[in-house]
Amino acid sequence: AATWTVEEEAALLNFLYSNLGQVADGNFKKVTWNAAAAYMARSFPPSENAGDKTAEACERKFKMLKKYYYAVTDLKCIASGFAYDDNHGAMITLENADLWDRYTKLIMFCQSHKDAKPFRNSGFPHFQSVELLLPSSTRG
Repeated sequence: AATWTVEEEAALLNFLYSNLGQVADGNFKKVTWNAAAAYMARSFPPSENAGDKTAEACERKFKMLKKYYYAVTDLKCIASGFAYDDNHGAMITLENADLWDRYTKLIMFCQSHKDAKPFRNSGFPHFQSVELLLPSSTRG
């Protein structure tokens, strides 16, 4: 499996943004994922530790970043009960750790909040970049 750095994720998102015209039905075409893989290989040569950034790996990474985007969107919502900050995440302390644990295990509307776990005390650096790549009226 490919291991991604924040810099590599940002490069992938920038590449996708520059190819936004290739979106069909809210999704990037296979040709775009192949081009993304070639771009990543040129920009970040594969290494033993990082794995290959194949077309499939690029697509999986983008899907995960979209999940994170929606998790952070939910956290930013007043109804979550957390004071989300772009730099420090949900800012969980001893006082609200139990609430956080319940939130990340709770299933609401057939959706678990487990994707929010990485943002306990860390922000999501790609929030705005992912937002630019999503159709405004759809989710998923």
